[in-house]
Formats: sequence, C-alpha cells, structure tokens
Amino acid sequence: MTHSFKACLLAVTALTSVPVMAQEAAPGTTASDSDVIIVTARKTEETLQEAPTTVSVVTAAAIDRLGLDNLTDVAKTVPGLVFDDSLGRDANRPVIRGQANILGQSGVAFFIDGIYYSGSLADYDVDTVERFEVVKGPQSALYGRNTYSGAINLISKMPSTEWTGRVQVDLAEDDRYEATANVRGPLAEGLGIVLGGRVLDNAGAFRNAFDGTRIGKQQSYSGYGALQFNNGGRFRASLRANYNVIDDGQPAIFAQSANANNCFPDNGTLYRGQRRYFCGVIQPQQVNTDYRRQFVDPENAGIESKTLNAGFRMDFDFTDELTLTSLTGYNRRTANTKTDGDYSPNSFNMVIFAFGATGPAPAPIVPPRTTRFTAFATSVQDFTFSNRQVTDDWSQELRLAYEGDRLQLMLGGYYFDQSDVTRDTRVVPPGSLARAQANANAATTSLCAQLANCGIFTPITVTAANLPQSRNVNSFDIENKAIFGSATFDITDTLSFSAEGRYAEEKIRQSTLTFNNGQAIPAPRVVQATFKEFTPRFTLSWQATPENLFYAVYAEGQKPGGFNSNQAILAGFPTFQPEDNKTYEIGTKNTFFDGKLTANLALYHTEVKGYQITQNVSVPPNQVSLTRNGGDARINGAELELLIRPVRNFTVTANYSYVNAKFTRGTDENLGLINDVADDGLVNCSLGDEFPAVTGCQSRYGAIRGKRIPRAPEHTVFVDVDYRTPINDDWNFFVGSNVNMVSTSFDQVLNFAETGGSVVVDARLGVQSDRYRVMLYARNLFDEDAVSQILRYADANADLRRNFVAGLRPPRRIGILLTASF
Repeated sequence: MTHSFKACLLAVTALTSVPVMAQEAAPGTTASDSDVIIVTARKTEETLQEAPTTVSVVTAAAIDRLGLDNLTDVAKTVPGLVFDDSLGRDANRPVIRGQANILGQSGVAFFIDGIYYSGSLADYDVDTVERFEVVKGPQSALYGRNTYSGAINLISKMPSTEWTGRVQVDLAEDDRYEATANVRGPLAEGLGIVLGGRVLDNAGAFRNAFDGTRIGKQQSYSGYGALQFNNGGRFRASLRANYNVIDDGQPAIFAQSANANNCFPDNGTLYRGQRRYFCGVIQPQQVNTDYRRQFVDPENAGIESKTLNAGFRMDFDFTDELTLTSLTGYNRRTANTKTDGDYSPNSFNMVIFAFGATGPAPAPIVPPRTTRFTAFATSVQDFTFSNRQVTDDWSQELRLAYEGDRLQLMLGGYYFDQSDVTRDTRVVPPGSLARAQANANAATTSLCAQLANCGIFTPITVTAANLPQSRNVNSFDIENKAIFGSATFDITDTLSFSAEGRYAEEKIRQSTLTFNNGQAIPAPRVVQATFKEFTPRFTLSWQATPENLFYAVYAEGQKPGGFNSNQAILAGFPTFQPEDNKTYEIGTKNTFFDGKLTANLALYHTEVKGYQITQNVSVPPNQVSLTRNGGDARINGAELELLIRPVRNFTVTANYSYVNAKFTRGTDENLGLINDVADDGLVNCSLGDEFPAVTGCQSRYGAIRGKRIPRAPEHTVFVDVDYRTPINDDWNFFVGSNVNMVSTSFDQVLNFAETGGSVVVDARLGVQSDRYRVMLYARNLFDEDAVSQILRYADANADLRRNFVAGLRPPRRIGILLTASF
C-alpha cells in the first residue's frame, strides 16, 4: 500500500517473470547437481520437469537459502497460492487459483508424506521438510476430499546413511527468537532415525492502544521424530510423528468502526442517515482491545493448542513391477480459544434493535423534546469467543501399483473417520454486570440525543440473565469411503495418456446442544447427510524433446457439502450442498541453454457450480453468518515460472500468477439490501420483494454476476535475485533480495471493501562454509502495511451495524540467523 503496485509490476515483469523454487543450486554445487527434483504429485515418483501436471516445489535448499520460516513465507514463492496468518495462526484457509471462501473448509487440503492432515500448518517446523509440493487444479481423483482446487503435500526429511545434525538460531528485534535442532543417522543396517525440535518465542510487534501492552504474542514448541527401515529388500517402512504446542495471545486484529462507513446512506431507524457500507481500501489501524478485562484468566487469552500427528507407511514389492503401499494417519488436536471477538475497547455493549414513542416526557419539558421513547428489542452483546475444541481423525489408504514398460496401473481404497467436538466455555468475569448497565445507560442517552423530539428514554435494566454463560456443544462426525485408480499408457515413446478417477461417499453427522450454564441439558438436535461423487481426471502429455514437455488436462473436483451452525439451522439453513468444478488446462515445461533457463507455463479455465459463499441472515436479536450455495463462477488464469542462471554464482528465480475469477450467476442477500437502499435511502423493497408471499419486506437479492470472487488477487509476483562468490577455500559470501507483490482483493462478493495492493521486499547477506552460516536479514524492508485479509463484521459498539476487521501485517524485522552443522 505504501508503493504503487502497478508500477512495480511493470518494472519486475520487464526484468523477468517467475521461479521454479524446486531447482535452486545449493551452495557449492553446480546447476546439474541439483536440477533433478523427484516429486510424487501423481502418487508415483517422477522428475519435476517430466511430470505432466502443474506442481510447484519448494525444496529444503530453497527454504534454507531464503531463510523461510513458515508456510506463509513458503506460499509467497509459489504462483497461484495465497496463504497468510494475519488473523491468527489457527485462522488460515489457503487459496489456490482464486477458488477462495470465507467460512467453511478450504478447497485446498494438506498432506504430510501423502497422508491427509486436518489441522493448520501455519506453525509447522519447516526444518523437518525435505520439500513442499503444491499441486494445482482439481486433485480429487487421487487425493480425495477437500482437494478440488489443489493439494499441499509436505515431504519429510528421512534418515541419512551417516550421522548428520544441525542447530539453527534466529534472533530478531521485538524480542523474537527461534531455535531449531535435528539429528539424523543410522541405528543399524537398513534402520535409521531422525529427531528434531523447535521453539519459537515472539513477544509481539504491536502495542495495544487500550493499555499500552504488547499484542500479537506467539509461542510454540514442537518435536519431530521418524524411523525408516529400508535394507534394499522387498519391504520398506517408515514411522513419523510430530507434536506441536501453540500458546498465542490475543491476535493483532483491529476493528474499523461502523462510523467510518462511507457509502450507501440509510435513512431507516437503525442507521438513521449513516452509511451502510465501506467502499474502498481498508487502511491499517492500531489495535485497541479490552480483552484483558473480558476473562477471569486474561493471561490465557488467545489460543492454546496441542497437536499430535503421526503417519505410518509400508511398501512391499511383490515383483519389480508390482508394489503394495499402505498409508495410515492419525491426528489429535485440542484447542482452547479465548479472544475478544469485537476487537474493540469496549465490551458487554447494549444494542437497541427497535424503539418507539410511548408517551410524553416528564416535566420539565424543553420543546421540541417532549416525547418519551422506549426500547422494544434489546440485547447485551458479549462479543467473545471462548470454547474448547477436540478433533480426532484417522485415515487408511491401501493401493496396488503396477509399473510396466508402457502401462502403469494403480488401484486403491481409502477410509477416513473424524470426530470434532466444540464446547463453549464462557465464564463472565466480575464487574461485567456493572459495565453492561453503564453501557445500556450510555446507549439510551446517545440514542435520545439523536432523536429530535426525545425528552427521555426509558432506562433499560440489565440483569444477570442478560449475560448468559454459553455451554453450547457442537459435534461433527465425518466418515469418508472411497475407491480410486489410475491408468497411464505410453502410446509412443514420447506420447502418453492417463486416466484417473475416484468414487467417494462422505457421511456427515452434526449434533448440537444449545443451553447456558445452570440450565438443564436439552435433547440434542441431530442432522446428517451423505454426499456421493465421482471425480475423473484425464491427461495427455507429449515429451517433444528431453527438455520440452507439453500436456493437457481435464479434471473435475468437489468440495464437500456440510452443515451450518446451530443458529443457522434454527434460521432454516441447516445444510449446504457440495461445490463442483471442471478445469481445462494446458501447460509446458522447458529447459533451455544447457540448463541456464527453465521456463514452465500453465493456462487454465475453471467452471464452478454451486459456489459456497458466506451469507448473513437475521435470527433476532442477532445476525448469523452461514454458508450457502450462492451461484456459479468461472476462473481464467495463467502461471509462469522461470529459473535463470546465466553464470554459476548468479541466480534469478521468480513466479507470476494471473487469476481472473468472477461469478457468472448467483444472488446475495446483502447486495440486495444495498441495492434497495441505494435508490431512495430506505430498506422498503422498492426494487422488489424476494419472498412476496411472506409477510414483511425482504429486499430482492442482488445479482452477483460479474463480481470478483473475494480473497482472490488478480496478480501475484515473486522475484528473487541471489549472488554467491568464494572468499577463500572454506567460506563463501552471499547476498540476495526478493520482492513479493500482491494486487488488491475484496472482502466479499459485493466487491466494495478491499485490501489494496502490497509490495514486500526482503533482503539477506552473509557468509557460509560447509559447516557454518551467518546470515543477516531484513523482512518487509520498507515496512509495507497493507492488510492481507478483511472480514465483514458487525459493530457491537454501534447497534451491530456493518463494520470490518483485519489483521495487521508484520512490520519490518531485522535479524540474524546462525547455523551450525556436522
């Protein structure tokens, strides 16, 4: 936001356009040493440049060279992938190729060594990763659930044939430090082990305007271990486990007041001439939250989570051509969340939904203020999140693969079972009733002052009943069964055709209990549904020369349907249906000039049916966000990756992604309200009634055709320049810098509020030997402050009128990275 995005975009694309992060030469190696990258994007090993699919790979060498710290850092090096944790490390949903969502599950699934992982990877220890494989386009045929726009597969580091180890310490300003350590080696013939750990302590780079304390604290601890057996025989096995603890404070999220709204004035009773929405770029603001007085244990505000993830793989070769593979996965995660949900300096706010004149004001009367007003519908808003979530799941995949001279076959089965239980744990702190009463008094006084004839507003008495302590329980059970297979036939030595397919049945059951502390536990409300789908994928590839590959893909994907919250169920929206897409893609992978230039290009067209969008509905006295199938969309895009090595010690890597993601059909209730207000300043169904047979006025829903999909920036660019030169026989000097540019994106389908474009520059320099490295670095060198993501919200300080919240971008950070290896 502090730079011109378009100007920088033109400048960078004039230089070059895009990286293959899989293929950087490590220090001290030549290009040919590291060019051959093996990927498993199609559940079989093949080289990156010979795999006829769009997959971006970020290797351990690239992570090390750039000093990447987490998946957010990794994502910026991958074209078409958007991932950020500005709303908290537990509140991220990756986006591939513009297929974004606001609520519900992402259309991108995580895998660790090919095994489905249901949690967040925002804090995953990247020092344990051999490479990230980001597979783009629908992957439902082979990968299954939640991969309808792509999959992110982490390949773990496994034991080496001799003992090696590494310790790394990252020290930075604002009291941030991180340390990682690992050791790998053989235990016996054919048996090896890996052990590692990580600790992160970030005191927070921002100050809370409410009390001057630091905000945005992040702490985490993790341990990693793996055993691998491979003695060169027919049987191979590996066992891996990760344990991670997160203890983060109140996130650095700010709330923009409803009073800042600047478009669509509403002359109705609630808005009273004020603006209904904000149009334009949401500017960053200081965090101002009173979270410390909203909990009896404010030291535990934020999120505390513990995650155990384990994977077990076995391979058995019946013959040189026939292999049976078993993949077993287990995840268990517990999370306690306590956060200020309105992100403001006030709490227990009084909201007045309806009021009216009820008689004369008492003497003395000061004309024209001669009337008494009384509230008819009110609510005390305890806008906090306090719950405990426990998630358990396990998965089993079994597949048989045949590798012939011209024919490759695979047949497999899959089972997934997950239990997810969330329990509200709200405990109202002492003094809350008095604060709520003071807010009620202030609300009536303020409202009376705004009414020209108001002499007095009948006082509102707040009691303990207005501050319920929720004990709601929401339980999800998911069972997914599938069979899948693939067949690849080499028509000639250079022309191949493959077909993949999966038939899956997913059963979802939701049980909800709605009650408050001290109330009797009611009978559960149970809903369930089963979704069935067949998803195919076809690929035609032509290896024109050993250095030039062309391919074409047709694929279908599905994001599962599901259930909304208990309040949405009460509003008549219990479920939403699956979202389906079809993608047509062509691509080419090329190496030129003896490896000095690598250029990969993909063009795609995606059609989406039943797009799952966020919708607000009224459940008096609250507004409820839910997911519904709002329409159809089409996405046209291109991705270009370049790796340029004109000389041995100089490397340019970059990526560029273009995404044109728009709705082709659909409606939105909120847009209908805006359209209704825009013509005469009132919500009066002047443009039509959506439900004319129902008493009352429901503004005709607004058409979203031509609107851009939210959270889908049109342009993303990443360019990195790296130079290395020997100092003496033992040490090398290196210097590098990169720029990451992201164009603006919208908050919702209305396309009014937006993030604004961003330009983030990182720099590094240092020295390195075979065993040691010292690297000075600067992240966000020019202190870009544009927000990454916006949430449309309701302002508890302004009668729940529309407002917006966003997370602050991490500011400039200067640090030093110290590494020792053996």
